[in-house]
Amino acid sequence: MQLFQTVIPTLLALVGGGVGWYFRARWEASRKQQEKLRDERASVYMEILDPFITLFHDLSPQGQKKTLEKIKSLESRRSAFRLVLVGEDDVVRAWNQMWRTLYEIEREGGDNLVILKSFGNVLLEIRKSIGGSRTDLSEPDMLAWLIKDIDSLYSCDKPKVG
Repeated sequence: MQLFQTVIPTLLALVGGGVGWYFRARWEASRKQQEKLRDERASVYMEILDPFITLFHDLSPQGQKKTLEKIKSLESRRSAFRLVLVGEDDVVRAWNQMWRTLYEIEREGGDNLVILKSFGNVLLEIRKSIGGSRTDLSEPDMLAWLIKDIDSLYSCDKPKVG
């Protein structure tokens, strides 16, 4: 009986420690994998946004033509493919919606404000994806650095009150 009272607590401590170690090791491995994936996502996000940064930087016709060629390049397609593979779901959805909008406007014509809103949504979803999930920013907030009269652009499609 004395042996039983001594051995059982020791075995329970060993088993409990082993189980605790196992779950902690799994948790740490998962955390490391998430960090690596977050870093890769950030890299992919910058790759897909780079042509758009150039597009807004150089508004000359030559600059626009060069940027559009870059957007349609194989390198850009590879980056978009990587986005589909490693990007967060909401970022991929926003990216796809932006391209649907671009294709529709290219085919049927339309308001470029819709493209800006789609781009703002992509930026917002990327922000949420890389750690700002509790953000209070909106699409216009994400574009304010880019367009000086952003408030007037967004207010033109809001219903007037009063």
